[in-house]
Amino acid sequence: MTGKLGIVSLIFGLWLILPAASPAKGPDDAVVSVVGLDEQGNPRRQGLGILLGKDGRILTSASVLAGSRGGVVKTSDGTLHFIRKVLLWDTLQDLALVEVDAESLTAAPVEISGGLRPPEKVRIASSKKGGARQEAQVTKTLPLSPRLVLLKMEPDTLETELGAPILNSKGELVGMLHGFSGAQEKGAGCQFYLLRDRAHLPLVNRGKEEVTKWPEEPLENQASPVHQAFWEGVRASLRQEWQGALEKFTKAIAPPENLPEAYYGRGIARYHLGDLTGAEKDLLEAEHQLPGYGLAFLWLGKIRVRQGKRAEARQALEQAASASPDLHEAWFQLGKMAYQDGNLALAKEGLERALGDSTYTAQSWWYLGNIARSQHRQQDALAAYNEAIKLKPDFYRAYLEAGKMLVEDEGQAKEAVDLLQNAVRLEPRQAPARYYLALAYLLSWNPAGAWEQYFALQEISPDLAASLAPLLEKK
Repeated sequence: MTGKLGIVSLIFGLWLILPAASPAKGPDDAVVSVVGLDEQGNPRRQGLGILLGKDGRILTSASVLAGSRGGVVKTSDGTLHFIRKVLLWDTLQDLALVEVDAESLTAAPVEISGGLRPPEKVRIASSKKGGARQEAQVTKTLPLSPRLVLLKMEPDTLETELGAPILNSKGELVGMLHGFSGAQEKGAGCQFYLLRDRAHLPLVNRGKEEVTKWPEEPLENQASPVHQAFWEGVRASLRQEWQGALEKFTKAIAPPENLPEAYYGRGIARYHLGDLTGAEKDLLEAEHQLPGYGLAFLWLGKIRVRQGKRAEARQALEQAASASPDLHEAWFQLGKMAYQDGNLALAKEGLERALGDSTYTAQSWWYLGNIARSQHRQQDALAAYNEAIKLKPDFYRAYLEAGKMLVEDEGQAKEAVDLLQNAVRLEPRQAPARYYLALAYLLSWNPAGAWEQYFALQEISPDLAASLAPLLEKK
């Protein structure tokens, strides 16, 4: 028995294997189970999806339906529905927009939010344990281009199911599990696809991308070789296997698509392999193909910094910040360059705009502390150093600069001791930390502690030890 008859004969079996669900009450209950079927109506692959409204449009993973001759959806009210049409098939983003008979559906529409920011908490749909949602926290966003962004999630015990929707605290869809994630080992390395905004979500029929109705012909069996190579390159990059990433992205640069993201990925790989000329060429091509590619400009700026072309680097970083105002690293690099050039007002502006990204927040606070101290705003400086330490407890330079300031500018030696002790603990071979700790001990009436640092400095930095000797002899 084949074709539709075979599919119909399997309905009862599908009812048993698909997880039970409660009636839809809101966006969080708009999750559905999706099964791709072969010519005989047997299940090929199972995953999840989400109802995007009452008109029967369901967003799921293309990987779930790849190679299928039909498909069935089980909605939250427990009803089975045949997929009657595929509206869009996108193997790059691993998304399939399908349509089912909407007559009996009551699921609430789902809004798309573009404001997800770490460490925001989210819920990941699951078919396990009666459909209970997994609680998780976004620890990092990993942008690849204006249209492709990944999420890193914690904890590392998350169940990964193809097409699993990710919902924010408002019940809005913010992402889905991408097919390439399912191929990775479970754990902290699992990456999830983030839907940027409505402009990057396939909500409408785009004509040429429409797929023939089932079961007249199967959907393509797998992602195109170009897309497959691209995501293998992404995986290699996440593991910092740069040679492998270069080879995979090179395979992804092929007609008819010539993905701008593949040029970008190869440019980053070439940068890390020391091929700055090749990296620059790839990044320029990526921006040419996808105007406003802020990340490409960011890495062009980094290349030109390494080449000693500071003016050109600043221009590229400004283009990155202009194209992507939320690209915090571009602001950090601009602020850092301005600080090095002595333009503290411009440095402060850039560093303050970089504070939204945890990757650069601690360093930004350290620079802001240095700026405040140079402007004799000691309380602001101390607050900035403390913020840096709070975010990065092993930040040696923040402990050192805060301790130095309290000893030299504020006369608060006792308060400086704890900070400088932490600096010595983190970097026991760094002479400045021991020198200022010795001064703090002397000023807080602890000569024994000062002598201990003196003897350590005799080995590490005899000159600094010699400069301490007259002070110790007075005590």
